[in-house]
Amino acid sequence: MTRRLPVLLSGLLLIAGLPLAREAAAAPRYAVPAAVRVNIAGLGTSYAILSSTGTVAVTRASGEVVYQGGLRTLTRTNVRRLAEGGGIDLPPTNTNVTDLSPEERQSRARLFREARQAVREEPRALVNVPFQFAVLRNDGDDVGMPLIASDRVVGLHFATDDGFLTFDGRAFRGTFDLALDDEGDMIVVNEVPTSEYLASVVGSEEPSSWEPEALAAQAIAARTYLVTHLARHRAYDLEGDTRDQEYDGVGGEAASTVKAVARTAGVIATYQGRAIEALYSANAGGITEDSENVYASALPYLRSVPSPADDVAKTSSWGRTSWEWTTELTAPQLRDYLAVRGLNVGDVQRIEITSVSKTGRVIGARIVGSTGSRDIGKDASRRYFGLRSTLFTVAVRPPDETEFVSYTNTERLRTLELLGATIDAPAYTRLIDPDRETSEIRVVGWIYRLPARFVFTGKGYGHGVGMSQWGAQGMALQGRTASEILTHYYTGIALTNIGGA
Repeated sequence: MTRRLPVLLSGLLLIAGLPLAREAAAAPRYAVPAAVRVNIAGLGTSYAILSSTGTVAVTRASGEVVYQGGLRTLTRTNVRRLAEGGGIDLPPTNTNVTDLSPEERQSRARLFREARQAVREEPRALVNVPFQFAVLRNDGDDVGMPLIASDRVVGLHFATDDGFLTFDGRAFRGTFDLALDDEGDMIVVNEVPTSEYLASVVGSEEPSSWEPEALAAQAIAARTYLVTHLARHRAYDLEGDTRDQEYDGVGGEAASTVKAVARTAGVIATYQGRAIEALYSANAGGITEDSENVYASALPYLRSVPSPADDVAKTSSWGRTSWEWTTELTAPQLRDYLAVRGLNVGDVQRIEITSVSKTGRVIGARIVGSTGSRDIGKDASRRYFGLRSTLFTVAVRPPDETEFVSYTNTERLRTLELLGATIDAPAYTRLIDPDRETSEIRVVGWIYRLPARFVFTGKGYGHGVGMSQWGAQGMALQGRTASEILTHYYTGIALTNIGGA
């Protein structure tokens, strides 16, 4: 775990020519650590291929070298193997066999046949190895040559001095460590210099082609979030996904994000001398939300503010659905969707909006079904209904409505297929020749008959508290600075240089 060493606040910083306010002398002292440890394996992994674009050195905690070379390595938990004959490792069941050659598929099938036969002859022939570390001999090898077998996850350290380390198809700077998360699942921890971590976060959270002032604002928000969320896990500092901040390793970096981190080095957002909870989301839908309507506490700097620049997303081919969106679900689909999330009320009959914030966000709803009802509050409706934000309305549409859809509208055609809509009739257009006679009839689309469904119509993407990333981009396009963007979204804050990356 990276220790945070106290440093004196280093005074003022200029961003885009604007002086930043000095914090109170009695304020808590923060420091940006030189390196951070990030869990890049999400909720844990049972099958991790770890390698390098160059060579990799794998060592135990004692310093003993387990492997050094250019082959890919494999760590697995709960490995099934045949005990007789010295043991035969079985391939993982999650491999896509269509990616294998005919010879590899035959070898895989043979191993499973041997396993089934051995178990029929001797039920105890199939044993479980809690942890295994192996070297993969070629691209088609998904079992490998075992180097370590253990009754527990072995802490291994991965380093390279001539390339990047790779995991799950992504490349990373720094080093890897096998560790256990707070729930005891195997994870991969990437220890990386903080400046490189932040450069990746900025480019993972926002397009690196965005305006420099928007990227600078994101860099300061990300750094502030970092210093206030250290030391919350036993084996690492931060999650490498949206539970903390999105972190895609080298793939998130760009010259623009590296520059955004460098030009704001050491700067964090503070309120009355304390680093703030620098929350942000993709698009506030035109207005941000008071923190207590989403989270537990009412924080004075996380107040609802207008965010009109969010609408810049509507001109983006990929970002427009973060500005305005529609989600449709039939009653059976909604029932199954809720059940997967642990909410069972039978067939959903209606959804009642019981409380709405001053911004228009739903902060209370009741789901009424054939076997009961359930109240949900605050931001939970996003999760239960699978919506982009809580800034929505919901309507029930009757069965047998019809809708024309052009054959070029592939997105809508896909949605109707998922809804189980049926084609009522084709739609035609007539081509008229110079003699005003019909020369050709063409099919231009279809008339669909739709089932009864719940239609959620909304704006925005994310929880809506704090900085809106699309809003920051819109403000930057209007000529606003990073300082102006941050002081708009975080009420009453100052920007303080505490030194470091």
